Amino acid sequence: MAEFSLVQLRHFCAVAELGSIAEAARQRHVSATAVGAAISTLESVLGTELCHRERARGVTLTPGGHHFYEEAKRLIRSADSLLRSHPVDPDPYLGPLRVGAFRPISPAILPGLLEELDRTHPELQVEFTTGTAVELLDKLLDGDLHCFVSYDAFSTSGMMPQGVVIEVLYDAQIHVLLSSSHPLATRESVSFDDLRQEPMVLFESNPSRPFSAPVLGQVFPGALVRYRTSELEVMRAIVARGLGYAFIMSPMSANTSFEGRDLSKVALDMPVVGSPVVLVRPAGGWQHPALRILADTVHRLVERGELGASL
Repeated sequence: MAEFSLVQLRHFCAVAELGSIAEAARQRHVSATAVGAAISTLESVLGTELCHRERARGVTLTPGGHHFYEEAKRLIRSADSLLRSHPVDPDPYLGPLRVGAFRPISPAILPGLLEELDRTHPELQVEFTTGTAVELLDKLLDGDLHCFVSYDAFSTSGMMPQGVVIEVLYDAQIHVLLSSSHPLATRESVSFDDLRQEPMVLFESNPSRPFSAPVLGQVFPGALVRYRTSELEVMRAIVARGLGYAFIMSPMSANTSFEGRDLSKVALDMPVVGSPVVLVRPAGGWQHPALRILADTVHRLVERGELGASL
């Protein structure tokens, strides 16, 4: 039997009362996508249209929607009364939510996510770990993680097993990383021709291959790779000393290297989209009551431009 959740009912009632999906999302501290999806799920389960969505007039309930709204409000009041009359465990999410992040992008992902969750859901316990894409995938399949964030090294490589869902968060664009003293560092953009005679520092820790290989093999086959490293800060430090340039994702997490030397990020005059940043979770349900909250929070931060990955 198809089911819906109390959270979806609360989203729907907020839309019914405010007449706007966007306003309901702000009130509920979730993304508009999550609110719209909740309504779609309810309509699918009930087999009837609950509301009309019009750009000029907002959201208006159908006759069936009005009836369902009254029933939903009664159900929500009953649920709230039940919770008040029966003390529950102080952890309403039944244990910590375990989140993973691909190590090179973790400094640009985790702090902002943790801060937003602490602000909107202070009762939620979050545990996190970092690692390679393969390590995180193994932990997910072993049940040690509920989800993780990474570059999408899976869709193109065929390494993603069945039973796993990939949700695209955003596409990251490739930029050029240079020492601030490099002659090209003051340019608004550079071309591949500008880089053809320049030595390159190649960061090749998986899953960087899926986005670096097309650049090197198809767009820029003449790259002069001078150094290779799987350590992000080593790559940045070598570039900062003027020993070569590197390709990075945008935005850059810091303008100095580990040694405190200045770095500059310059756009390519022919924009190249890198590998998407994705949320990976098990299929067949959300596995943890708060996982949907985390996914909605990530999307909200992306929409506000407050979440980005740096390679």
